[in-house]
Order: sequence, then C-alpha cells, then structure tokens
Amino acid sequence: MNPLRLLSPMLLALASLSAHAQNPLTEIAGSTFREKTVYAVYDLPGKDLKVEAIESAALDAVRTYARNSQVRQGIPMTPFPEYPGQMTIGTRNSGGPKPDCAGEVFSIEGLDKSMAKYGEATYHRFCLFPYAGGYRLNYFALYGQQSGVGNANPNVLSAMLGRAMGSLVGLGDSSVTINKMLERLESNLHDAGMNYKLVQLHPKDMTGRVLLEDDLVRPTAPAVTALPPSAVPVAVQPQPTPINTPLPAQSAAALPPELAQLQLAMQRQNELVRQQMAAKQATPSVPKKPNAADARKELTAMGLQYFSQEQFMAAIRRGDSMAVDLFITGGGVDLNAATAGATPLKIAESSGHKEIVALLKNAGAN
Repeated sequence: MNPLRLLSPMLLALASLSAHAQNPLTEIAGSTFREKTVYAVYDLPGKDLKVEAIESAALDAVRTYARNSQVRQGIPMTPFPEYPGQMTIGTRNSGGPKPDCAGEVFSIEGLDKSMAKYGEATYHRFCLFPYAGGYRLNYFALYGQQSGVGNANPNVLSAMLGRAMGSLVGLGDSSVTINKMLERLESNLHDAGMNYKLVQLHPKDMTGRVLLEDDLVRPTAPAVTALPPSAVPVAVQPQPTPINTPLPAQSAAALPPELAQLQLAMQRQNELVRQQMAAKQATPSVPKKPNAADARKELTAMGLQYFSQEQFMAAIRRGDSMAVDLFITGGGVDLNAATAGATPLKIAESSGHKEIVALLKNAGAN
C-alpha cells in the first residue's frame, strides 16, 4: 500500500489530539523509536509464604500477555538478610535500560511480540528477593515503539494511524498491557491468600495502582565521628620496623640503650607474627561439609524441595552438581529409584556428567 494514501486521514486524526499528548505530526517525517519503562516493587510479608505460589502468580501474569517466557532459579543468600536485595537497572549495549538481579530466588522473563508487525514490543521481568520477614517481588517492563514514514517497516504508518484514531476514543497503544499485567498479578496474589503491598512504582500515576508507604527500614552504615583536636594524642609513637627487615647494626649502636632494646623487642614480635602468618597460609583450609539440615535449608532457599524425586532427577539431567550434592546430603530422595526404567546413576552416566556420577557412587547409588 502506498503510505501517502494514509497521510490525509492520519493528519486529520493527529490534528485532533489534545495539546498535552505526544505530537505525532513531528513523527511522520523520518523515523523515531521510543521506549517506555515501568518499575514496581511488591512487599509480601510472612515467613511461611510458599515460593511456588508466588512464582505461579507471576508466571501466570507474564504468560497472559507474553507468550514467550523463561523461568530461572537463583541462589539467594543464606540465612536471609534483614533487608531484601533489589533489582538494579544497568545499561544495554544499545544504550537503553537493562534490569539485573543478583541473589534472587527466581527470575521470570517474558517478551510480547504480538504487535511486532506494527513496530511495537514489550519486555517483562520479575525477580523475587527474600528477607527475614518475607519476600520482595520486583517488576520491570520496557515498551518499544517505532514511528515515521522513514521506517523500514511498511506497517508502522498504518499503526500510527490506528494509535491516533484510538486515542480519540480513549484507547492507547499496546503498552497498556503492562498495567493489565500488574492487575493480573495482584489478582493472583489475592486469590492465593497472600497479603501484598505496592511500595515502589514508576511512573507513580498508573491507573488503578495504589502506592503505599514502605515500613521496612533500610539499614544505614554507622556514622563515623571525627575525634576533636583535643582528643588526638600529641605524643609521637615509635614506628614498628617492617616485617623481615633487620635493624642495621650501626643504627642500633647510635640509639640510646632504652630505644635500642625497644626496637629489638619489636623486631622479635614482628618476626613471630610473620612466622604465624606463614604457618597459617601453609595449612590448607578444609571446607565444612553441610549436614542434612543445612542441605535442606539451602535447597529450600533455591526454591527446591529436598524430598522431591522429580526435582532431584531434573538436577541430574541438567548437570547441576551442587543441587545434586545437596539432595544427597539432605537424605530426602531415593538414590536408586528408577524413572522410566533408568536409575539416577544410569541417567548421570548416559548424560556424561562425571562429577555427578562420582557423587552418586560415593553415596552408595547403584
């Protein structure tokens, strides 16, 4: 279709837009790419909350508006900190914002490309962070939109016309699905019987979202108080001789007897400290093997159940030796139970995971 045929009705629609709205008249010539970001943090208080229920609520919201989704299990801190971690916003190679998570329980990503044909796409990400009193669910969305007749996508111009016509009757672009996703999430959390509180939101004027005061106090570093001048000692203290540096004989002879004895005593002390440090470095430290209770806690923190045979077999298949070791130590799974005719050891051997094969054999699997 010739894009010039769309210009006449499009100009009429664009000219009718309110003055405070984005002016698409300036967008017709050339090519423009716009990005819109949304950030939200939900507080989920309660030490007995089920991670699986939170993950299910978030994943359902993502899948409702983004067909392609990925779920990744993280490695949170143990024990849980008093104040939760938080998603950080870095910079992509292209210059746009990029969400990063570290120490999360799980991360869910989704990409909505249903409107890619018309130059629109939306990226979603959830990250769950634990703390001593509950969990914090962080959400980030990035909406991108192309416009202008100079764009290589031939459907962009018709999409601009559709957005302009829709704005006249109160309809927006496909970024409205971001707010709908948050509505879906809140509904899922409510239906699961979980209390939640929206404590951070950008932008703050999103329709239907209620921002509440965050009553969780962020820890602050202790203030360093400078000593007043009168409290600073004025006496000059003798400086210790550097470790393993002998005192020259002529300088010792030139010193008064009291100072010479003091320096010799400091040298002996320094040499003793050096020998102790060298002996400590020469002794290899043996890492402490976690007991069953510790292993179960670590598996729970990773979002896994220590008694789940299915999750144990999945860890073997993907080569997750750390999780397999924790399952074995936790003692809640059967090392010889066959699934579809294959034992854990047989699956590990057929998958080529030598480290896991050794772990299973050492634990008595056959």
